[in-house]
Amino acid sequence: MSDPLNPQTGLISWFARNSVAANLLMIFILIMGAFGYKTIQRQMFPNIERNYINISAQYRGASPQEIEESILIKIEESLQDVSEIKRTVSRAFRNSGRVSLEIDKDEELTDVLDKVKLRVDSIATFPADMEPVTISQAEFQQQVYEMALVGDIPLEELKPIAKEIEDDLLQLSNVSLANARVPNDEIAIEIKPELLRMYNLTISDVTSAINQYSANISAGQLRTDAGLVSVRIESQFYNGDEFASIPVKIGADGAKVLLSDVADIKDGFTEGERYFRYTGQNAVLIAVNATKSQNIVPIAETIKDFMAFKNEELPAGLELKELVDMTRYLNARLNMMLNNLFQGSVLVALMLTIFLRFRLAFWVMVGLPLCFLGAVMLMPVFGVSVNIMSLFAFIMVLGIVVDDAIVIGESAYSEIEQRGPGVENVIRGAKRVATPATFGVLTTIAVFAPFTLSSGPDGVFFYNIAIVVILCLAFSLIESKLILPAHIAHINFTEIKPNGWRARFNSRFNQFIHGPYRRTVDKAVQWRWAVLAGFVAMLMLSWGLVAGNHVRMIPQPKAPHDFPNIGIEMNENVSDMATIEALKTIESVIWQIEEETIKEYGSGMIRDLLAFNESRTQARLVIPLVDEDARHFDTFELARKWREKIPEIAGMKSFSIQDDVNGGGDNGEFGYLLYGADIKSLNEAGLRFIQMLQQEKGLYDVSSTIDPASKEVRMELLPAAYELGLNLRSIANQVGLSFYGGEAQRVIRDGEEVRVMVRYPRLTRERFSDLKYTVITTPEGNEVMLGDVVTLSEEPGISYIRREEGYRSVYVWGAIDEEQVEPNEVVASIDQKLLPQLFDEFPDVQTQLGGDIEEQQAQQDEQIMFFVAAMIMVYILLAVPLKSYGQPLIIMSVIPFSLTGAIWAHYLLDLDLSMMSTFGLIAAAGVVINDSLVMTDFINQKRLEGHAILQAVQEAGCARFRAITLTSITTFAGVMPILFEPSLQAKYVIPMAAALGSAVMYATLVTLLLVPCLYLILQDLTTLFGKFFGLFPLMKNKLTGKSPQLS
Repeated sequence: MSDPLNPQTGLISWFARNSVAANLLMIFILIMGAFGYKTIQRQMFPNIERNYINISAQYRGASPQEIEESILIKIEESLQDVSEIKRTVSRAFRNSGRVSLEIDKDEELTDVLDKVKLRVDSIATFPADMEPVTISQAEFQQQVYEMALVGDIPLEELKPIAKEIEDDLLQLSNVSLANARVPNDEIAIEIKPELLRMYNLTISDVTSAINQYSANISAGQLRTDAGLVSVRIESQFYNGDEFASIPVKIGADGAKVLLSDVADIKDGFTEGERYFRYTGQNAVLIAVNATKSQNIVPIAETIKDFMAFKNEELPAGLELKELVDMTRYLNARLNMMLNNLFQGSVLVALMLTIFLRFRLAFWVMVGLPLCFLGAVMLMPVFGVSVNIMSLFAFIMVLGIVVDDAIVIGESAYSEIEQRGPGVENVIRGAKRVATPATFGVLTTIAVFAPFTLSSGPDGVFFYNIAIVVILCLAFSLIESKLILPAHIAHINFTEIKPNGWRARFNSRFNQFIHGPYRRTVDKAVQWRWAVLAGFVAMLMLSWGLVAGNHVRMIPQPKAPHDFPNIGIEMNENVSDMATIEALKTIESVIWQIEEETIKEYGSGMIRDLLAFNESRTQARLVIPLVDEDARHFDTFELARKWREKIPEIAGMKSFSIQDDVNGGGDNGEFGYLLYGADIKSLNEAGLRFIQMLQQEKGLYDVSSTIDPASKEVRMELLPAAYELGLNLRSIANQVGLSFYGGEAQRVIRDGEEVRVMVRYPRLTRERFSDLKYTVITTPEGNEVMLGDVVTLSEEPGISYIRREEGYRSVYVWGAIDEEQVEPNEVVASIDQKLLPQLFDEFPDVQTQLGGDIEEQQAQQDEQIMFFVAAMIMVYILLAVPLKSYGQPLIIMSVIPFSLTGAIWAHYLLDLDLSMMSTFGLIAAAGVVINDSLVMTDFINQKRLEGHAILQAVQEAGCARFRAITLTSITTFAGVMPILFEPSLQAKYVIPMAAALGSAVMYATLVTLLLVPCLYLILQDLTTLFGKFFGLFPLMKNKLTGKSPQLS
């Protein structure tokens, strides 16, 4: 049989003897990694991709019921069997409808878009007078920069300058997405009703005249000796004053009635009021985004240079001002993580230097940049960028990647001490522990591997961390097995000075191992069942902290926003001015809180404030805060102050403050979908449910999709209408043209599509009493008043219908104050108390959980499944080399006990257990398995050498004490700086550091005391099984693992 420690064969031997190959491999990884770091994409957080396809339809004059029945239901039915669609939400408004399709992120969006277009285009029964359906994809975009064009000039004058800036931005080499948020233009031709009657004209006549005289028409071609000559009429008007000269009627004597004689022509923004204010001045918001693959740092640098240049060119009184620069916060956060990474590296190096010889510690530490740069080199291949999550993954593995290098290095050094220097002894020492060290790393990789398949909103976080950890560990294998032995072989170790600090440290350290620790282990193995009971009792006590709510469980920690924003939506039946007044009210409250803050602390929290209405019913405020160091309290506290002071605003449908970096989703932190057939009972149930939720502790910003009943004027034909040959459709068309207006044509002006609208003046259209005096033309050309042919009555109507997955629905959502209540408790309380009460009052209504919490609960189930799969893989990876069924259970039993340390750390540091804590525990599982494997492997080796089991167990802890404590201390040292990081954004990753560091340190105690006891307990149980079942010989070998040493 060949010697497994033969220094002449194997990959380790080849590289150790060929230091040039080892050095070239190291240099290649370092150079490629450094180049990769320069070019790799940088982000605040990884892309949380949700791909959507939006279908929108315009049907002017139609009610929500008509939109639903004639458009939305037909689209839904045509797309029922498109399997790539994950979720369908349809919304019907007055005059328009919209269908949002959430597409599975693994599908190719362009392929699904083509399929959707084919299905929708094949629908032949859409209303004849609706506009063509538009279908577009909405891919994930990164927010990069928001600026405001500020000046004391009207918005009408700001718009062309803003559009010019938008065009200039798009000309920059690395800017591909820029958008100036400006209102659309419209040419409004407001007809005076009395003049129409005087000239015996109708709105249709005016519309027809505009189309006849404002047009570009091709009249064919002339074939001449010089070639083809095109004949064209170029008579298209583009500005409002040009339309004034259009003749709408020409008399027999050639006299003309011009459009300006019967109408006022307004060339400006679409009808409605506008409000755009940047800290009190008129402003236009210009946003620059990036595609999901772009690096936002160089884009932001380009934009800053552009702004500096453009501000010198702009007219006096105008200025481009920075509103949001994502890279400013990104660089601060990344620098914070890099500083912690550096501090952790220094601490790890210090620990290694204390426990190992300096030159050996140096070459072990070389593994850190090698593993990290190797991982950076391959991260883009797996779609992973440099972000807070991937950087924390580096911090997390800081102490882990040197573990196998420590084991290999210490073993090689021990061999040198025993046999003397030389390449062969280094190879022998490395090979002695190569297999357990390799399997230790493989088990850690196995723990993380299933999480690369994570789905859901936070799946991308798990993916980023798992990929970085796996890559680092893979390169740590390369470094420790192929590169490290070559370097150790060329170290000329000098003798330790007898009076030096290292000799004294080693002496005292060994005295502790062979003194107090050895006596403790001797006692522990004698009272092994009591020791096990003690550790189990401690675990149960720790879990009692969680059960008693002393340590709370939340889906994920919140990180305060640097530029919180407030979104409001008003009911469909409110006016533009009501939305603007609501905006002004909120704005004044924010400035009031700012004044109070200045009085109390001497300085404020707000850097700037931009407030604007996005549409008739929607408005937004963006509030960038001062630098983090200058803030007196966090964003959550500031948002709480705003909420307390903002009064009840009439007509407000929804109100939300995005104060969390990962918040701001459309679905809310929690949400419930109410669905049924009757929209009236649905709305009543929704309003009742909102009342219930508002009385619950810890819930705020409760909103819904419910709109109050709007006013409708219903018309019914009188007998006179039938006698005059009038029908409902004819009357409706004429009234619609008069009051709502008709679109005469569209023109392209400066790259923007501008509608030319013909309608009555606004004052006439707003007076309900004038409606009955509307002139209706009969088929014979006679004119009658509307009030003579129909009865008019005012009735409540529906202004908005929401549908999801084919049913009419109402969505109620809100936010959770996690300082007052746990998210999972909220759901349990609503399910047990509120929903049964709601079902009693509204038996026809059904509900479904939605919002972030629904996805997080699904993700928790997935995490449990992945963890079970990881444990099975770990068991197999341990059982195969150990050739035992029982010993892997000893090694893996340390994992639940390590939870004790994590729970107590969260309790003492006043942290909540969260998704990030889970990842810390997963990483800790990999470390503690390695430590237990080292201990178990040594016991097996001693038993094979003929030692009694009790003696082998007692000696194992002493022999492996240094390696076990050093791997644990380096892991703890790596994450320690982040535990004391004062930055607010660090709150997001501190739970992970606390879980990993504390779990590993407590698990060290478990490994050094409990694992020897468990080994003997397994022997006790094996003997017991043998006595009861007569299987002693077979079971003893299989459970205790009479196997060759791991080598």
